[in-house]
Amino acid sequence: MSLRKYGWLFITTLLLGGLGGILVAIIFDWAKMTEGDMGNFFMGMLMYLLYGMTISIVSQMGFFAYMTINYFAKTIIRSASLWRSIQIFLVLFAFFDMVYLRYNSLGNGGSVLPFLFEPTMLLIVAIATAYGKVSVTNRNAFVPTLFFMFVATAMEWIPALKEIGVHATFSMLVPLLFCNVWQVMQLHRVLKTES
Repeated sequence: MSLRKYGWLFITTLLLGGLGGILVAIIFDWAKMTEGDMGNFFMGMLMYLLYGMTISIVSQMGFFAYMTINYFAKTIIRSASLWRSIQIFLVLFAFFDMVYLRYNSLGNGGSVLPFLFEPTMLLIVAIATAYGKVSVTNRNAFVPTLFFMFVATAMEWIPALKEIGVHATFSMLVPLLFCNVWQVMQLHRVLKTES
């Protein structure tokens, strides 16, 4: 990967994070931002833009951390099928943890069903992204994409998952998903050697 290609991926991911932040502003705080003057509106949009860009930095750190871990794991674990099996196990383990740990800290003895929503939704997005990645590359990309999209996104999402409100969880998830999906879907293009 050349510095130019990395710069392109960095800037586009940063802009997508900002776009995700603006989308969060429109969904959750539109009425609040439009009740004042235009200055209030533009300051609100600017704050959400910067918030989304900040989340994109978290996403990019997670992406490159995953690529490093994946590289070392492939070096240490010589069997590709064993590494894929470990990644599937970690996806299932992370799903269980997202439900169990959130329920223990926020459940207050109620039903566990509401705590299944976020991990199930994230798993659906991860599976859809993995199928999309397979359609533009090859079938070997399914498990790594699924792993990154579920486990890495869940780890990046931890600060918001400590809250029970929809606004807190989704205001971080929207920019994260914009950035993570973009990065994983662009990786093969960025790494492609030029003839």
